[in-house]
Amino acid sequence: MSRGSRPRGRDAVDGAVRRPVRTCVVCRATRPQDELLRVVARDAVLIEDPGSRLGGRGAYLCPRPACLQGAGARDGAALRRALRSPGLDVGPALARLRAAHGDATDGAAAP
Repeated sequence: MSRGSRPRGRDAVDGAVRRPVRTCVVCRATRPQDELLRVVARDAVLIEDPGSRLGGRGAYLCPRPACLQGAGARDGAALRRALRSPGLDVGPALARLRAAHGDATDGAAAP
């Protein structure tokens, strides 16, 4: 089957709508893209990108408090590595993310 013959956005087998899947840089869990928080690096500062509209390399985080806390471990090494930005300042942005999403747990267990 050629790429052009598949219905766009739907699975060819059962017709279910496919959703993009991304991986959390902290816990490495895969989830649908709309369930994760996207962040990008701009001028060595971490910025949240809620609409996934900002250009450039992005990284995804689970909105769980454990992942938001873990993103700051080792001075944000996982985020700096994922964004390929060694001089990235993650502290202030992670504090904002924790304040905004820290209580937005979905009850899912860590993998």
